[in-house]
Amino acid sequence: MNFTVLFDLDGTLLQNEDSIFIPAYIDLLGNYLGKDVPSQKIQLAVLKATQIMEDNKDPTKTLEECFDDYFYPKIGLSKSDLQKDIERFYREFFPDLRIYTSELQEAKSLTNKLIDKGTDLVIATNPLFPRVAITQRILWANLKPQIEDYALITCYENFHFAKPNPAYYAEILANLGWPEGPIVMVGNDWMRDIIPAEKIGIPTFFLSGSNEKTSKPTNAKSSFGNWSDLELWIEKIFLSGSSMEPENSIEAYIAILLSTAAFIDNLSRISKKISYWNIRPIPTEWSLVEIITHLADVDSDVNLPRMNLIQDENVPFFPAISTDEWATERNYIKNNPIEEMERFLQNRKQLINILSSLTNQKLEKQVNHAIFGPTKILEIIKFITQHDRIHINQIHNTISLLNSKTS
Repeated sequence: MNFTVLFDLDGTLLQNEDSIFIPAYIDLLGNYLGKDVPSQKIQLAVLKATQIMEDNKDPTKTLEECFDDYFYPKIGLSKSDLQKDIERFYREFFPDLRIYTSELQEAKSLTNKLIDKGTDLVIATNPLFPRVAITQRILWANLKPQIEDYALITCYENFHFAKPNPAYYAEILANLGWPEGPIVMVGNDWMRDIIPAEKIGIPTFFLSGSNEKTSKPTNAKSSFGNWSDLELWIEKIFLSGSSMEPENSIEAYIAILLSTAAFIDNLSRISKKISYWNIRPIPTEWSLVEIITHLADVDSDVNLPRMNLIQDENVPFFPAISTDEWATERNYIKNNPIEEMERFLQNRKQLINILSSLTNQKLEKQVNHAIFGPTKILEIIKFITQHDRIHINQIHNTISLLNSKTS
C-alpha cells in the first residue's frame, strides 16, 4: 500500500511570494517579447489568459490550449512565430527570477525522509506554467528528490484544471490511477490548497504563518501548524493506513467525473505512442479498447438514460443491467480506440451537463433500484464515480503490465 503526499510548491516547498514573483515574471516576459509586441499588451494578455486557464471546466481542453487560444490572437502573432523566442526565454532569462525565491530547510529535511521511505511525492503546484518553468522552480528549492523521482508534476501541458477547482485534485488522483492507501495535501494557501482538496475528500495540512486560515478544516483528519507539526501529522496518517474516501457531495462527484474525462483525453493525445490497444494483458483481463468502450457504453446506455429518466417520473425504477457481458456480445476488442475515446468524451460531457443542472431537490429524489432498493439520485451518482475509479485504476494497471511485457 502506497502513501501519497501532494505538496504545493510556491510558498510551501519553495519560499516564493506570488505578490513579488508573478509581477516580476510578467514584467520580464513582456520586456523580452517587447521587440515584437508592446510590453504592456503582452502583460495584459498573459494575465487574461491565466484567468481563462483558472476558469476552464472543459475536460477536453488542456490549460496550454486555453492559454494559446486567447494569448496569441490577442497579441496578433501565431505560436509558431514566437516558439523559438519563448523557448529561449525559459532557457536563458526565466532563471533570473530565482533571486525572488529561497530554499526552505524544513522542506528539504521532510521530503528527504519521505523519499527514503518510498513515499509517492506529487508536486501539486497550480499548473499555469509550462513544465520547464515548474521544473526550474523545483530545482531552486534544492530538494533531495530528482525530477524523475516525483510521481507527478502538474503543468499546463498535461492538465485541464487549475486551482481552486476541486477537479484539479481529482485529476491528480486519476493520473495516479486512484491509488489505495493514505493520500494527503500540504499547502500554505487556504483558498487554493486546502478548501478544494478537502472538497473531494483529501485530508489536508495547512502550513500556517502570515497566510492564516479563515475557518476550520472540514475533513476530520486535517490539521495545521508548522513543519514539526506536519511531520508528526504525516506519520500519524501513515500509521492509520486508511485510504482516501471521496466526499459525499455533488461537487466532489462532478470533479471525479471530470477527471476521468481529462484522463481519457490525455490518453487520446498519446494514442500514437501506444501499440497495444487491442491486446489483453492476460486472457481474462480486458484490453484498453475494451475498457474504454465499456466506459462509453455505460454512459450512453445506462447513466445518461437514467439521468434523463429522473426528469420525467416521480419515483423511477432502475433495473439491474449486466454490462460486463457487452464486451463479448458487442465484440469490443475489434473497436477503434480513437473513435471510442471520442465517443466516451462526448457522452461524458453530456452527463456532466445534466448533473451540473440538478437541483438539491433532484439530488435528494428517491429512485427504486433493482439491487439497492430505495435510494437517492446522489447515491446513484456516487456509484458512477466508483465505477470510474475502478476502471481508471484498471487502465493504469493494464498499461503498466503491457509496457513491462514489451520493454
